[in-house]
Amino acid sequence: MANFTDTYIKRLRPSTKRIEKFEGGGFGILLYPSGTKSWIYRYKIGNKRDYIIFGHYPAMSLSDARKRFHELKEIRRTGTNPKQALQEARSKKTLTVEDLCQTWYSNYIEKNRKRPEQIRKQIDSNIIPLLGGLSLDAIQPIHITEALDTIVQRGAPVHANRILSSLKQLFNYAVSRGSMQHNPALNILARNIGGLEKPKERYLSLDEIRTIWQFLDSNRSQMSGQTKGAIKMIILTGVRTAEIRLAEWKDIDFKNSLWVIPPENTKGALTVKIHLTELAKYVLERLKNNNESPYVLPGQNPDKPIDENVLPRAIRRIQNRVGIPEWTAHDLRRTFATQLGEALHIDPVLIEKCLGHKMPRIMATYNKNEMLPQRRDALERWSAHIFNLLQQTTTDNEEGKLLHE
Repeated sequence: MANFTDTYIKRLRPSTKRIEKFEGGGFGILLYPSGTKSWIYRYKIGNKRDYIIFGHYPAMSLSDARKRFHELKEIRRTGTNPKQALQEARSKKTLTVEDLCQTWYSNYIEKNRKRPEQIRKQIDSNIIPLLGGLSLDAIQPIHITEALDTIVQRGAPVHANRILSSLKQLFNYAVSRGSMQHNPALNILARNIGGLEKPKERYLSLDEIRTIWQFLDSNRSQMSGQTKGAIKMIILTGVRTAEIRLAEWKDIDFKNSLWVIPPENTKGALTVKIHLTELAKYVLERLKNNNESPYVLPGQNPDKPIDENVLPRAIRRIQNRVGIPEWTAHDLRRTFATQLGEALHIDPVLIEKCLGHKMPRIMATYNKNEMLPQRRDALERWSAHIFNLLQQTTTDNEEGKLLHE
């Protein structure tokens, strides 16, 4: 336990999982991976343990949170559940968008979403500041479009569309619970807010892949081994950024050349098996040298993986230094899929399997085959293609030495 001060609260840093810190008596603060900080009161009513989230820092200051905590504690001493008392108080007053956000998040999002902190960040950064004070009885489409226009004017049209999607879900939740008669965001179209989002088509050419790989191997890169390894592994296997970022050594089987990604780390909540070629294993072995962390890509704290912002920042630096503009980590995954088709003429269904995509329902029903031998062959061919690509301008890089030894 700690004695809370404003300095202590401000210095709390997020992790990959939700953190709880307590001062005593059940008064504490939740720290989400997104960086959002929420005040919490944990207590016991009879033989049942319960908790209530009653505000967010810094919107609710430490002194105000302590005051509110003592009020809730007094309610509990009377034998009344503070959560129930708060819900009853809210039902007697006119509900606001902020009230709805808190209920939606606590009762639905936190329990049903794989990464609830993303919605928490939208709520705290945009929805409450722009719409939180409006009552559910009064809010109209014009209020929503004006709020979204504000986000667009900040230069974030795509983000405005994401907020619109969340608002539609938020108000649908209210309608389903009888708190609203209709959804005021229902007929607002994304194309009239942030505009239609064109499907991204950026992928790297073979020459660009070679340039980036050779830059990573050069002394000019001055990048961490984790960053270099992550980029190479995405190029070689087509995995998602989160899948390599959260990878643990217990999931890597060097002997059987297999990486098993657990469902909690995949977008579709599926177990994904990745064949490891000699080149991929070499990249991983370099990462394992002097690495006592359980994570393949440890952060500053070796008990945690690297932060999700490390790779995007590194890629922006690479863009400027090698003169290959406008590509992201996800574009590497798209590059993997595109080049498997264009350079190696791999069957599209097999490419989807290599990407770990869920198949369309009717195909999934009749095709349970994981196609592991075919996927292994595809990855071996792609790895060999990368190796040969690197040999076109250099014969003394370390990967070249590896495969000739």
